Amino acid sequence: MKAVNINRRWFSMKADETTAEISIFDEIGAWGVNASDFKKEYDAIKDRKEITLLLNSPGGDVFAGMTIYNILAPQKEKISVKVLGLAASISSVIALAGKSMIMGEGAYFMIHNPWAITMGTAQEIRQTADLLDSIGSGMADIYTARSNSDREEILSLMEEETWMTAEEAREAGFADSIEETAEVAALACDLSKFKFQHAPKALIENAKRKAPPPMTKRDFEKFLRDGGYSNSESRRITAKIFSTSDDAGSSEEMGSGNEPKGENVAAPIWSAADSRALFEAQEYAKGA
Repeated sequence: MKAVNINRRWFSMKADETTAEISIFDEIGAWGVNASDFKKEYDAIKDRKEITLLLNSPGGDVFAGMTIYNILAPQKEKISVKVLGLAASISSVIALAGKSMIMGEGAYFMIHNPWAITMGTAQEIRQTADLLDSIGSGMADIYTARSNSDREEILSLMEEETWMTAEEAREAGFADSIEETAEVAALACDLSKFKFQHAPKALIENAKRKAPPPMTKRDFEKFLRDGGYSNSESRRITAKIFSTSDDAGSSEEMGSGNEPKGENVAAPIWSAADSRALFEAQEYAKGA
């Protein structure tokens, strides 16, 4: 299967002789960039005396997120975390990897139970469920250690998908202080794709207003060609993805939501490569 490479990352790092700054401004684990890539770059700057982590993320891959927390936490005494807009899901765990956590005025902090999309045999799915239980328990331990609540209260907050303003997060013991900001940083991705149950309406509306224009067939074909597909393969896959039933409306563009426009996508022969291309193209359409 050909790899589709996208020149986009959800984190960045920079450093001088004594200080370093890490930014996580997107979906953790997206764009084919994983925790190993993060560790490789972090190893090059981790000896600095002071490290600031700037965070504005809806979460993402729970396994990658826990790995990043475990990479950072051993050096927490020299790490300061600033939540500029949102620390939700697994990114709320990463937000607690430092000695202190400062939230921007108007920022949000959200905790919930981990979840994952999986496929396989019944045994494989049971193993994934057990793993999620284990990770959820570890997350609860982290939240409990950094809050004013006991473990049972934390588990209840996680079950309910609890969203907190900066002031509420400070009162709960998660945030150490609140920093005045001119404007809450905008998310780099569409919040609606994460299917949160209780996301603040203001955050969702903000994401909709900043949604990128839909991807056209020409854009999609170029995206696939840039990823290594031949002209004929790009045309074939594009034809499948943009093919809709007669009553589904125009199929000239791919919307910025999770699905191509139209409810029915014709895919008589859908290979793993085609599925991966569709997934990555949709992600590209939302965030490029």
